[in-house]
Amino acid sequence: MDTKEIQKRVEEALKGSSGKKKFKQSAELSINFNVSMNLPENKLNLNVVLPKGRGKDFEVGVFADGDMMLNAKKVSKHVLTKAEMEKMGKSKREMRNFSKQCYWFIAQADMMANIGKIWGVVLAPRGKMPQPAPPNVDVKPIIERLKKTVRVRSKKNPTVQVPVGTEDMPPSDIADNILAVINSIERQIHEDKIASVYFKTTMGPSVKLW
Repeated sequence: MDTKEIQKRVEEALKGSSGKKKFKQSAELSINFNVSMNLPENKLNLNVVLPKGRGKDFEVGVFADGDMMLNAKKVSKHVLTKAEMEKMGKSKREMRNFSKQCYWFIAQADMMANIGKIWGVVLAPRGKMPQPAPPNVDVKPIIERLKKTVRVRSKKNPTVQVPVGTEDMPPSDIADNILAVINSIERQIHEDKIASVYFKTTMGPSVKLW
């Protein structure tokens, strides 16, 4: 299916979800497979950069000290130093609350071992273990990229749900994002093993793409 055909189906779904809402609806793909996701070769754990972005802002948490910490505070509201990370790590409740506020995390590379030891119990099951970064790196472009990135993670069921934008984005942009997700998945799982793909908004009807 080409971009124009996907765009047409997206427009159909958006019309079906039109009307006054008290919130901005997310746009989501539901991808069904005809293979067992328990087999190692079929398990998906992908990070996909959406070319047209996610349509809304997401917080990226940072664990850092020194210059990296100072630079991170210019672009993120959720920055913890090593001392703050260790202190908060004494309370699972505080760690869980902090982790819920961020979709992604990055960390100064030399802090990763401590983060894994202290925070791994909270972050790992949520797929939120930080991406390591050198202490002198400019975190701004990393954070900007992560804000456009979505996770594609499979569990036991042969279905994955992936956010691809919001209802107020141009249908052509959503279509580009959809293709980016599908192309990334097909690099691991052949298209013949994809049974069907549906698109919907939070409160709208599902529309079959293929």
